Amino acid sequence: MQTANEPDFEGAADHAVDDLNKIVEQAEDLLKQLGDQTGEAADAVRERVTQTLNQARSRLAATAVEAEQVVEGLAQRTDKYVRANPWQSVAIAALLGGALALLITRTSRK
Repeated sequence: MQTANEPDFEGAADHAVDDLNKIVEQAEDLLKQLGDQTGEAADAVRERVTQTLNQARSRLAATAVEAEQVVEGLAQRTDKYVRANPWQSVAIAALLGGALALLITRTSRK
C-alpha cells in the first residue's frame, strides 16, 4: 500500500526502462548512420551518441535515487509495524520461514 508522499517506484522504473530502451535505439540508429564515415559528420554523430548515452546514465542515476528512497520508506514502515505488532511479526516470520524450508526441502529432493 502506497502513501501519498511515497514515490511510485514501479511507475518510475517502467518509465525509466522505456526511456532507456528509446535511448539505446537512438544510439544504435546513430551508430548505423555513422558507418564508415569520417570527418565533421562522423564527429557530429559521435557527439550525439555521447549525449544520448549521458542521458541514459542520468536517467539510471535518477531511478537509483528513487529506488533508494522507496527501500528506505519500506524499511521504516516495516520497522514501525514490527515495533507495533511484535508477536504478529514473529508469527509471520515463522510462517515464511516454514514455507521457505518446505520449498527448499522439496526442491532438494528432486
